[in-house]
Amino acid sequence: MSKENDKQQITKFCVYCGTTIEDNAAYCPNPKCGKLVINIKPSKESLQKQTMKPEIHKKTTISRKCSGCGSIITSSVLEQCPICDTKLEKIPGKTGIVQDKKSQEKTGYVFTNKKLVPEQRFILKRNKWNFREGIGVFANALVAYVSIRLIISMLLTLQLGPIETVDLNITTILLSQLPEIIFGVYPLYYIISKKHQSQKLSLSLNNRYLIIALIIGIIGSVGLILIDNFSSMIITFIYNSGIDFFDVNAYLAEEYLILQNTNLLFIVLLIALMSLSAISIEIAFRGVLHNALKARFDNDVLGKTSAIVIVALIYSALFLFFTLPTGIYFFIPNFMVFLFLGVLYEINNNLLSTIIANVAYNIVIIILIVYF
Repeated sequence: MSKENDKQQITKFCVYCGTTIEDNAAYCPNPKCGKLVINIKPSKESLQKQTMKPEIHKKTTISRKCSGCGSIITSSVLEQCPICDTKLEKIPGKTGIVQDKKSQEKTGYVFTNKKLVPEQRFILKRNKWNFREGIGVFANALVAYVSIRLIISMLLTLQLGPIETVDLNITTILLSQLPEIIFGVYPLYYIISKKHQSQKLSLSLNNRYLIIALIIGIIGSVGLILIDNFSSMIITFIYNSGIDFFDVNAYLAEEYLILQNTNLLFIVLLIALMSLSAISIEIAFRGVLHNALKARFDNDVLGKTSAIVIVALIYSALFLFFTLPTGIYFFIPNFMVFLFLGVLYEINNNLLSTIIANVAYNIVIIILIVYF
């Protein structure tokens, strides 16, 4: 019975006319049909593949705990915590976890208490600022600047009586440069500690770029001298228009007289400190804040103009706040100077251009005050 059942199972029928076909027959035996009816048997390997169940890969997410704030980070792209910037542990090359290529290519998001923000905004690049990183570095530099300024003011006032005021002399003029020098120290420390590139501060030190920056800087220093001559007219106009509660002309004349009667050694020291101050200010405001704002805005004329104006306003407002009441008369001149330096920087996007222009301008102004 078993053999007969096997034969019945082997028996085939023509799919065209239904005629019974013997085993291993190539054509239908029906003379009216006679079509090719070869049945190709599947191989054992294909049968095994059909019977085998496909492997099911469990989709699991990689999670890392931040050692700084304890946040759980599920992104496989971020190298630092988006909350506190603490460096995260590296993901091992072979973790036994299978991830789909599609899931790796998808953009991750970070919840910032208000909305989901693409994780690309939090990734720190070695050669370019993002907005959040740049603002954080500038804020820390500003805290250092304010702290040093307050410490110097406290030290000077502690040596005086309750009614006495700080006299203007060469010592106070030299000490006034120290807070601005400190301004650019933290950004440099940040770049070095993170092992980022100097290109992040827009410092191009190649010979070709150095020559271009030197030419633009010298031309820019001439423009700053012209603005300085025009600013004296603005200060006189403000004073004559009714804002005369402080004799700014007498203050400037006293400062010029002190410099003219100072030893040459102190003049050289003042030029050196003012040069370091100019470099530091350009690093903080142009290398960090300006580039961070450009990362926030579109890279077009409107975005660049917005960055230039905002940086000029912030610098002028800071100078006004910490140099009252004289700062009132210098608000517009400072704003004009920083607008000009912002435009100068955008010509070749090299911080050396504005540094050379600022340093050369300070040296020329000191020489003109002392010897002419």
